[in-house]
Amino acid sequence: MAPIQPARAFGGGADRNEPRAPRNNVIPFPSSRVLLPVTLDCANAASTRERLAALLHSALGAYVAHTQAVHDGTRVGVRVQLDISPDDLDFAIHTLIATVPEAMVGHVKRRTA
Repeated sequence: MAPIQPARAFGGGADRNEPRAPRNNVIPFPSSRVLLPVTLDCANAASTRERLAALLHSALGAYVAHTQAVHDGTRVGVRVQLDISPDDLDFAIHTLIATVPEAMVGHVKRRTA
């Protein structure tokens, strides 16, 4: 039978003289996100609300970062900005086409900060 060894106390005790890990060993997480602007253009406010509700209740609702109502006299619309990972871009486009096929997709831009 082996003799019982006392456990070393976590964060204290006689081993304070042991070298610690350097503080510069943290690797920053890359913020490689992109913004995908989407415009929902409709003839009236009721259909705009329906399309926006469909988008928000889909899997893309978690990616919505900003919405803005747009009025140009005869047409009503909503500009939606999706904040997504570049890896999810394919999923986002396919889900957008399946959910709101009338949506117009803008140019993808890299998110700053």
